[in-house]
This record gives sequence, C-alpha cells and structure tokens, in this order.
Amino acid sequence: MKISNSFLVAFLFTTLFASCAFQNEQADMIVHNALIYTVDDEFSVKEAMAIKDGVIIAIGPEREILNKYTAPKMIDAQKRPVYPGLIDAHLHFMAYGQALREADLVGTKSFSEVVDKVEEYRKNFPQKEWIIGRGWDQNDWTDKSFPDKSKLDSLFPNTPVVLKRIDGHASLVNQAALDRAGVVAGMKLVGGDVQVANGKLTGILIDNAMKLVDDKIPASTEQEDIDALLAAQAVCFENGLTTVDD
Repeated sequence: MKISNSFLVAFLFTTLFASCAFQNEQADMIVHNALIYTVDDEFSVKEAMAIKDGVIIAIGPEREILNKYTAPKMIDAQKRPVYPGLIDAHLHFMAYGQALREADLVGTKSFSEVVDKVEEYRKNFPQKEWIIGRGWDQNDWTDKSFPDKSKLDSLFPNTPVVLKRIDGHASLVNQAALDRAGVVAGMKLVGGDVQVANGKLTGILIDNAMKLVDDKIPASTEQEDIDALLAAQAVCFENGLTTVDD
C-alpha cells in the first residue's frame, strides 16, 4: 500500500501533538488519596495536591492531579486528613523549650516514681549543675501528704535539686539547694512559707519562699537557650504547629 507524503506528515504531527498533550508536568511530591482541608472561602476538601520547590502548585481531585503531574515522591495518605500549618496565638516558647530539658514529673503516682524519674534525668543530663523538675502532685498519690527532702539528700548530697509542684505554688528542694540559698529553719516571709517538721527543714517551700532558691539557679547559657528553642520547635513541627506567637 502506498502512503502519501501528506498523510505521513499529518500522522506524525498528530502523534507528536498527542504525546505532548499527555506528557505529565514534573513536581517534587504528590500527596493523594487524602482529605485535604484547603481552608479556602468554601472550606472545600480535596483529594490530592502536587508540590514543587516547597510550594503547592496544584490541588484538586485525585485523577486530575495524577493525570497532570508526576513526582519522584508519592504519598498515599490513605484517606487521612491533611491540614494547613496550625498557629498558636499564645505560647511561652522559650519557657516550654526549657521545660523540655527539665525532669518531667507530670503524672507520677507516688513520690518513689518521682525519685525514679529524677535519677533517670540525672543519667541523661550528668553535666547539669542543678537538677530541675516540675509536675508532681501529691493529690495523685496514695499518701497525699507533702514529701520531704531526705531521699533527695541521700541521692544528691552535693547537687542542688529543685522539684516544682504542678501548679507552681510549691517546691521540694534538697539540702544542697537550701544551703546555696541560705535557707534555715524559722525563716519568716510575707506570702510564703518555709516548712519545718520537728524543728528541721522538710524541703518544702510554698509560694514566695520558692524564690529564695529560684534566685540562686544559674541563668541558662546561650547554647542552652538555643537547644531549648530547637527542642520546642521540633515538638511544634511534630504536632503541626508552624507558627507561634510568644
């Protein structure tokens, strides 16, 4: 069969046009099979999006995005929700970061558990001059009375320990911390209390009495501040927080 030159040209042109028309655009990443909350004027929910150079370049139905774009990284969200970065309008960012580098005593069910957590913290941060922790609540324990410092004195005779109650209105401190602050039995304060039992310090400081020891805690170094900010940032990112207001 003889094919004319004009037919061959037309065939090649049509084939070239079709191949160009269906050639996918390149993206860096495609997220699909998702519930993407766009937060547009209609709060519409889409199925897929294409991302290039850190920018969402297209968002829409699954087939539309997959037909138009290709990418080396494909994420099947398995119908899970995808949200824009969240914003926290009121956050004590530095304080939060610093707290991440203190002994976390929230949820402890006994003073023995508090001690265990403090010992574990010491193993993780052996270089720290002071041991700082927060979060204990004797109301969560079987024995609901305030603890005393005797166990902390035996474990940390030379290292100051300050463990703040969950509400921030009381601290349990050891003798090394009391000595640094010059706290003695019988001290009287306005708006605070240095607790004593049988004429001896228990290590419990209430409200304004806490400041006696707190004022002796060394200020953080620049590197410690940097580490605290980076630690806070990592937790924020893990939970979808991309902007915070301090």
